[in-house]
Amino acid sequence: MFLIPVSAIQAARKLLTRIHFERLKLPVLNHVLVTIDAAGLTLAVTDLDHWLETRLPATIDRTLPDITRFLIPAAALAAAARGDKGSSVQFECPSTPDPNKPVLKLTVTYGKMPVESVYQPEPEPVSGFPDRPAVRGSISHMPKETLQALQTVAGYASSDATRYVLNGVLISPDDGGILVATDGRRLAGAPVRFAGLEFILPSAAVHVLGFLDFTARDAAIQQPDDGKGTHIQFRSGPHTLIARAIEGNYPNYRQVIPREFGSDATIPETHRPALISWLRSLEGKDGKGCNGNGKITVRLTWNKPGHLTLTLRDPDQMGATIHVPVSISGDAQPPAIAFAPGYLASALTIGSTLRFIDGLNPGMAVDQSSGNFCVLMPCRCIMEDPVEVGAGQVAAPAMAA
Repeated sequence: MFLIPVSAIQAARKLLTRIHFERLKLPVLNHVLVTIDAAGLTLAVTDLDHWLETRLPATIDRTLPDITRFLIPAAALAAAARGDKGSSVQFECPSTPDPNKPVLKLTVTYGKMPVESVYQPEPEPVSGFPDRPAVRGSISHMPKETLQALQTVAGYASSDATRYVLNGVLISPDDGGILVATDGRRLAGAPVRFAGLEFILPSAAVHVLGFLDFTARDAAIQQPDDGKGTHIQFRSGPHTLIARAIEGNYPNYRQVIPREFGSDATIPETHRPALISWLRSLEGKDGKGCNGNGKITVRLTWNKPGHLTLTLRDPDQMGATIHVPVSISGDAQPPAIAFAPGYLASALTIGSTLRFIDGLNPGMAVDQSSGNFCVLMPCRCIMEDPVEVGAGQVAAPAMAA
C-alpha cells in the first residue's frame, strides 16, 4: 500500500497526458507503469517513440518487495486526480489471490467522502509493457532559455507526414547553438546555447518539454557519443523524457536566411498585438492566403510618412486598409511587398522588426533583443490570381527533405 498527495497526482497526470497514451490502440500502452524501488515511486508512460516518467512524493509501505512494478489503467489515474484538494490517494498494490487476475484498489476522497474503486488493470502482464530505452553517452547542460526557445519555434514545423524530416525542430551547435523549424513556407530560428551533436527533435517531444516544470529549470541532455543512437534523453528535476530523434538529413536552412537587407521597419510594441489580431481575423475568410489554400493577401506599402499601410487584397473586393506607425532605418525606403495574412501574423509573433531586400525576395521578422527570427516568403499581388514568388530562393531548400 502507498499514499500519494492528490496535488502530486494532478501535476503528474498533466505531464504524462502530453504523450496521449490514453488514445493508443495497443491496450498495454493505455496504462501507467508504476515502479517502487529504493529511489521511491515513479510513474511512466510510452507511445514507443517517447518514454516519459516522473517521480512522485509518496508514503510507501516498506513491507513491499524491494522492486515492485505494476500497471495502473488510465481511468484509475484520472479518478485519483479528481480527489479533494489537500487529500491523499491510497493505492493498494495488486493482490494475488488469483495470479492471473491481479486487482488494484484505489481509495480517494470526493467531497470529504471516501470512495473505493477496484480495477483489474492490465490486459497483459506487466512484462508486456515496453522496456525503458537505454541511452548511453555524454551528458551536457541545456539552459532553461533553450527549452523556452524550443516552444517559440515549434509552431513553424511542418505537420505534413510526407515531409517527415520537417516534423520537428533542428537543434544544432552551429554558431554556438541554434534552433530551426520550417514548413517550407516559413522558417523560424532562435540562437541558443547548445554544444551537443546536431539532431531533429520531433514536435511531440517539444510539446512535452513545454511543460512548465521543464521550462522553469535547466535540464541535462544525454546523447550517444557516436551520433548513431536514435534516442535522446532529457532530465529535469523529477522528470525524464527519452525521445526517438527524427532520422534523415535536414534541409540546408542557411540558404534560406537572407544575409543583407536594404531597410528595416520596426512596429511599436503597443501596436503589434492589435496588428497580429487583425491579420489573424483575415485567415478565416479564405485560408491563410497565397501560401495556403486561399487567395487573400495583405500588401505592405510606405506612402504615408512614418507609417506602414496594410491593404487587404481580396479577389472579390478590396477589403480593408490599416495604418500602423513604424520606425524606418536603412539605406532605402522599404519596398512594396505582399504576404499571406496568417503567415505575416505568425512572423510578427516572433519579432516586431521587419527586414526587406526588395518586393520579390523573402522578408524577415526579427526580435532584436533575443535574435529570434522568422523568414517569410512574399506573394505577387495580382488581384485575379495572387501567387507565391521567391520559391526558387526559399521554398526549394526548405522542402528538400
